[in-house]
Amino acid sequence: MTKSKSILCMSLLAATLISPSARGFADDDDRYDTRNQRQDLRQDQEQLEQLRQQRDREIREGDKRETREYNSKIRNLERYA
Repeated sequence: MTKSKSILCMSLLAATLISPSARGFADDDDRYDTRNQRQDLRQDQEQLEQLRQQRDREIREGDKRETREYNSKIRNLERYA
C-alpha cells in the first residue's frame, strides 16, 4: 500500500510541476485581442484595395489573363477574410 501511495504522490507532484511549464511553450495567440483584429482587418482591406486597383489597371491595359489572375486573388482574399 505504501508503494502505491508513493507512486501516486510522485505522479501528482510531477503533473503539478510539468503543467505550468508546458503553458510557457504554448503559442501566445493574440487573435482575440480586438486591437489586433482591427489591425489585421485594416491590412486585409488595404491589400484587397491594392489588388482591385491593380486589376483595374490591367483592365484598362486590356490584359485579360492578368485581369483573371487578379480577380482570382480578390475572390480568394474575400473568401478567407
